[in-house]
Amino acid sequence: MAWFLIVAMQTECAPLPSDQKYDAVVIGGGVNGTAALKELARAGYRVLLAEAEDFAAGASSRSSRMLHCGLRYLESAHPVRDAITHPFRFARALGMARDAMEARAELAGDAGVATRAIELSFPVWRDGPFPRWQLDAGLRLLEMLGPGEPGLDRRSLSAAEARNHPIGRHLRDRDGLRGMVSFREYLFAAPERICVDNALDAEAHGADLRLRSRAELRGRDADGFWRVALEGEDGGTATVRARVVLNMAGTWADEVGSFGKRLIRGTKGAHIVIRLPEGYADRGIATLHRGGHPFYGLPLGEDRFYFGPTETLFEGDARGVHADRDDVDFLLAEANHLLPGLDLKHRDVEQCWAGVRPLTEDPAQPMGARERRIHDLADSGFGNVLAMTAGPVMSHRSAGRRLLEEVRGRIGAPRAAAGDGRPIAVSGQGDPETDMASREHAQDLFGVLVQRSGRVWSGLVSREDAMHTARTLAPGLGWTEDRVAQEVETFMTRQAREFHVPWHGGNGPDHPGPTIGKNQ
Repeated sequence: MAWFLIVAMQTECAPLPSDQKYDAVVIGGGVNGTAALKELARAGYRVLLAEAEDFAAGASSRSSRMLHCGLRYLESAHPVRDAITHPFRFARALGMARDAMEARAELAGDAGVATRAIELSFPVWRDGPFPRWQLDAGLRLLEMLGPGEPGLDRRSLSAAEARNHPIGRHLRDRDGLRGMVSFREYLFAAPERICVDNALDAEAHGADLRLRSRAELRGRDADGFWRVALEGEDGGTATVRARVVLNMAGTWADEVGSFGKRLIRGTKGAHIVIRLPEGYADRGIATLHRGGHPFYGLPLGEDRFYFGPTETLFEGDARGVHADRDDVDFLLAEANHLLPGLDLKHRDVEQCWAGVRPLTEDPAQPMGARERRIHDLADSGFGNVLAMTAGPVMSHRSAGRRLLEEVRGRIGAPRAAAGDGRPIAVSGQGDPETDMASREHAQDLFGVLVQRSGRVWSGLVSREDAMHTARTLAPGLGWTEDRVAQEVETFMTRQAREFHVPWHGGNGPDHPGPTIGKNQ
């Protein structure tokens, strides 16, 4: 999917009149919110998206970027015993694994979604967390649960073969290595683009989009419509009315209303990026780190490699969440424990990022429940208000379809038949970033370089490149030279906070720090 394929639309959002009526208001412009918006708009419902910041401003653009097969749902220290003693839990795990395989097949085979196939390998040690038979059995079970294509291309390597594998030659405890199990996995090239493209598709089918508009439920009228207050960052307000409200605000779902219970348990996941080692292109490695949680090393683009994630509880506001020094130290230590042959140093870390997973609050699971849940908030006095928690990027399409059915079950079929959408325009002329600002509702430099073009994922953006982009955008957005300078300064400051490595002493936003490729 080329990111310059765009939907033609108005350059700016017109002011939203108060008291507009909608079949549904979707709160949150992440991957699940925009998937639901797209399904509802295509079905013919009158819908509005309210997003407090920008598309993919939260977890959707800060994930581990994996379109995984669901093997992790079957992880267990004692799989046979657990299946017998906890059959319902095992059945849920099988259901989640089946859903993962179906999502993998749907998205990996869709040319409109940018995915990348890699070989992912699980090393097996004498003292490791999983024996080879268990990994083989798990993959065989996935092959039985999921569609036939794309296949897993499962391979079981002997100890000698594992030691000669391009990644295996750097592994720890090579004498204790018992083999390696490898299979085909997929990565999202640009998960944030999925959010943008979903929203633009919905707009082409009649949806209204309101970015930088914080939404809050303000009560229900006698006719059953919910009043939803929208507050812009400039202080302007409007109130719209909706028959159904979908609270898809992710990490911020508890701020939408006073539901009398907590919906979200946030956990922070941080990642570090290094220069791609020789032989690691299109290959990744997976295991459990010494704390017992999944740990991956995966290729990012053509020349870089990333390790992660961390798994720590997160309280507070997730806006601007970033990897701190403790995160970097932990990830670097685990990477060196797994692959001591790389001999990674702090100076080898080029970049980092972090996100907060909007998992489900569950007293039985202190780190949050990972199973996707749709909450009917009628029992809290919020009839026709639904919320979703723990919805990963990879299952966003099934989430959208499920929410469409939920809305249809509450208010019936749409009053108007679905249209065919506005024409799709391909921008091959002029500058792509200008098109993003003018046609994709980008309102600042960060939104262009991160959510829409994904430029920051290819490496930290220099001040010179940021200035060039800002000046290119300026005529179309009416920016003065002072505004250009302000946009560049704001972008560089935010990039430094969210993507730079937190060195002791600190690097400034113009100094990305050395990398493996630059070391002498």
